[in-house]
Amino acid sequence: MMHKVIIADDHPIFRTGIREVVSNIPGIDFCGEAKDGMEAYQLILKTRPHIAILDLEMPILSGIDVCEKVAGEKHDTRFIILTMHKDKHFFEDAMRSGAMGYLLKDNAVSELVACIQAVSAGNKYVSPAMSALLGDFNDRERLPDQVRKLYDTLTSTEKIIVKLIAQSSTSKEIADNLFVSQNTIENHRANITKKLSIEGKNSLLKFALQYKGLL
Repeated sequence: MMHKVIIADDHPIFRTGIREVVSNIPGIDFCGEAKDGMEAYQLILKTRPHIAILDLEMPILSGIDVCEKVAGEKHDTRFIILTMHKDKHFFEDAMRSGAMGYLLKDNAVSELVACIQAVSAGNKYVSPAMSALLGDFNDRERLPDQVRKLYDTLTSTEKIIVKLIAQSSTSKEIADNLFVSQNTIENHRANITKKLSIEGKNSLLKFALQYKGLL
């Protein structure tokens, strides 16, 4: 049986490298690529791939956003998330969204075949370089109930922004990272602050730093 695979990444050179690896895997039918999250979502609906390899951070929709949208529509596509982030917070969000693979870009070319094989067989695959960082995923359960309820009202993109704030990223740096304008990030920050019911100067930064290890 041939397994249909699509890839989505906004960096053309990296996307080309992944495409070359995927195209040479026996039993894989490469059926398309996308440069942003919305294109990826539309391509998934059109081609119904067995596996979608998605960059975590893409314009319009993140890889996690795409996972959640497709999962909500009950398609059978399995997801592999590509990322530079070794933070377990991003990993946990990816797993909760339904991803079955979490692949660090530093090791993507060498690990991609094993990852696709595992996911094709219905198993999860996590880059070995992540294992020392993951620890006990029950840490988040130590969040106060009210804080967890408020945090869970945030969208996937808003959660990514909070985590980047916790890493002391400025609005400009976050905007550059997510390929949006700084004004868009400032609007997100205002919405996040409202949803979390916090106020005051630097309140969002204080929140992000306070719960950095638990979000």
